[in-house]
Amino acid sequence: MRLPKNRWKILNADPTRSIVEVLLENRKLTTSHLESFKLSERMHDPYLLPDMEKGVKRVLQALDKGEKIVVFGDYDVDGITSTALMLYFFRKIDYPVDYLLPNRQKDGYGLRTSSVKQIAEMGTKLVITVDNGISSAEAIAHAASLGIDVVVTDHHLPEGEMPAAVAVINPNRVDSDYPFKSICGAVVAYKLIWALAQKLLPEADFKQFLLDQLDLITIGTIADVMPLRDENHALVKFGLKVLSRTKKPGLIELKKVAGLNGKNITPISVGYFLAPRLNASGRLEEADTSVKLLIEQDKDRASYLASYLNKLNQKRQNLQQDYLSNVIARLPDDQKKLGRVIIVHNDEWHAGLIGLVSGKLKERYSRPAIAFTSDEDGNLVGSARSIEAFHITNALSKFSHLFLNFGGHHKAAGLTIAPENFEEFKTAFEDYANQQLTDEDLVSVLTIDSIVDVDQVHLNMAQTLEELGPFGEGNPEPVFVFEKVIIREMYLMGKNKHLRLFIEKGNQSYECVWWNAAEYKDDLRFGRPVDVAFRIGINNWQGRNRLQLVIEDIRPA
Repeated sequence: MRLPKNRWKILNADPTRSIVEVLLENRKLTTSHLESFKLSERMHDPYLLPDMEKGVKRVLQALDKGEKIVVFGDYDVDGITSTALMLYFFRKIDYPVDYLLPNRQKDGYGLRTSSVKQIAEMGTKLVITVDNGISSAEAIAHAASLGIDVVVTDHHLPEGEMPAAVAVINPNRVDSDYPFKSICGAVVAYKLIWALAQKLLPEADFKQFLLDQLDLITIGTIADVMPLRDENHALVKFGLKVLSRTKKPGLIELKKVAGLNGKNITPISVGYFLAPRLNASGRLEEADTSVKLLIEQDKDRASYLASYLNKLNQKRQNLQQDYLSNVIARLPDDQKKLGRVIIVHNDEWHAGLIGLVSGKLKERYSRPAIAFTSDEDGNLVGSARSIEAFHITNALSKFSHLFLNFGGHHKAAGLTIAPENFEEFKTAFEDYANQQLTDEDLVSVLTIDSIVDVDQVHLNMAQTLEELGPFGEGNPEPVFVFEKVIIREMYLMGKNKHLRLFIEKGNQSYECVWWNAAEYKDDLRFGRPVDVAFRIGINNWQGRNRLQLVIEDIRPA
């Protein structure tokens, strides 16, 4: 049977145990996770963030003196939602501000001296960075020399010297005592707004405003793959409800083009349908199209912008598929002939898509991948994605003498390299990966919560599991196993890309879907026992809920 060769890691093999108890144990959660709570009970005080008082004081001073303020954001979803959040706040207090986002290809990430020049020409006295700034010491020093103050709000890890800004509000500063470090840029910006709104708005207005912005916070947190623990869990749990009934015309229209109108909004809806559309403008063009959508108040204009982003996202999907097809056609069919790292390069690729290419290669071949294209200066810009067993940034650091710059974390990194150093890097890095990684490292691992029996899998259980959510990074959607089931029926669906199966265990029959698995159709045999790994889903059809199993993997019993 030529089925996926994932290694199954089963955390509980005793089907007599309570599923809820097993899931809490697997995720190291206490029973309090299931208790109802007020949002305010789970939030940390904004003033626990370093420099919050300094930041608040400087913004209030700017408001008092009528100074020109510019919000400087970023081109990814976290940066876009952070920027929109700030603009909503200043609109709420009726204070005019401008905003600026870098262009991914021309400017690169973060505040640069070139952007400071542009900001200075606008007559700016105060810059508030959102989702960036911690690594912009040079640009911030340049701003200071021009008489421009900077308040940094960021969540990235500090690298190099701390910028000499008026305030550096970042939970990941070395001297930070903030109790939960894993918040996204939008949440850091939200905390500054919280501290300011408390001083500037009547209490009822302040609380309602913060609640109304949870839709943006939820999108930023999920898109930036933050763990849904601690205050993130609370923000997203409440935020999904706010997003479901949002009054923001841009989000209403975005949900419409994404096919989510009237549907239950989940982290998957955000991660797979909303975030890619918001990301499309920053990947292919200017990210401020997405900011304009999020802050737009006119329904018709919002509808136009949402439709435009939808088309851009389709273009992005087509280009990405094109790039991938060309790469896969050049790689050997037999994975044993592949090296333990994949390095690909094409001068024609769009820089905004190379991270998606390396990510897809990593998923398909279960090994680190780096995709390169050329920038306007003729240098090679690379985006790397990696597996659990290979810390990509640590690995790249061993070759840093060959790079113009690089940075990242465990599973993702970016680098720029002069063309004359590329072949030397490629050869040396492939050799290094081949030495460090074993065949065992390159086998994809499917983590399974528990083996279950038929009396545990029903519609009520599916509804109970929803109480453990929202599911995402740090609190993954539960995966279960039925052992020794029989496949009774099988159909192709969705333009022959997916499979619909009916499986039988004991005296129970279950409807299943297996996404993007049509290639396995001829490898599945009716009547032959198999083990099925699955997620428990609820399919709402014509107003009726019914149980549906979403298959993750199948192996011979």
